[in-house]
Amino acid sequence: MTLDAHQHFWNYSVEDYGWIDDSMEVLKRDFLPADLKPALLKSGIEASVAVQARTSVKETEWLLNLADKNDAVAAVVGWLDLRSPDLAKQLKQYAANPKLVGLREILQGEEPEYMLDADFIKGLRLLGQHELAYDILVFPRHLKAVKQLISQLPPQRLVIDHLAKPLIGEGLIDEWAEDMHDIAEFENVYCKLSGMVTEASSDWLESDFVPYMEVIFDAFGEDRIMYGSDWPVCLLRAEYNQVCDIARNFAKEYSATAEEKVFGLNAKKFYKIQEK
Repeated sequence: MTLDAHQHFWNYSVEDYGWIDDSMEVLKRDFLPADLKPALLKSGIEASVAVQARTSVKETEWLLNLADKNDAVAAVVGWLDLRSPDLAKQLKQYAANPKLVGLREILQGEEPEYMLDADFIKGLRLLGQHELAYDILVFPRHLKAVKQLISQLPPQRLVIDHLAKPLIGEGLIDEWAEDMHDIAEFENVYCKLSGMVTEASSDWLESDFVPYMEVIFDAFGEDRIMYGSDWPVCLLRAEYNQVCDIARNFAKEYSATAEEKVFGLNAKKFYKIQEK
């Protein structure tokens, strides 16, 4: 199965998606499985992992409902409050759904210290006990705290979203690269080859992304990297097939086995996705 390990769905409203400002007009509409399907087919992708875009339990329930009705939605990364005293009860309920494979918090909107809170770490540990993965969504400024966080956790499944959003448009790479190499030393941590185009300038070239992909492949190796489109957010800078081609072209050049792993095998293993 070929997989897009990171995309989003929503029924657009100003109230629920206030982060979509006037510079993002293309995102101010509904994006549902039927809208994604043609793009997946065009790029040879069979299914996707739907990732939360709202911090609410209703988001998790809504995405799971979509997944239950659409075979092309292979899995869901939802949201629950990891610091909630009711987390154990909620995990028992929602983890029973085989389509729920992990959770995510919008950590990029928090100060780095947020993820080092004792209750947050307790919640993450509990997540691992329920065999659920965790997506780490951060900026480069958070990476030193990420290293501290990972060192306090057992070897549960963690993945860095969007390469931790390096400043590709500004050409900044050195400190980010050092931090990513340090994080990759933890063999339970994967990285998503996703979200790059929105960190680049509007007149990006495919070559702009090569140095950053080289860092990721050198640090994590082809066995711990998975392709994600970040659709529909990627539409701010590129069409789906362009995003896919950036990752695919690099993987093909990297090795004879990288494409198959990055475009499906690694995501299936990491998220424990079962084919029907």
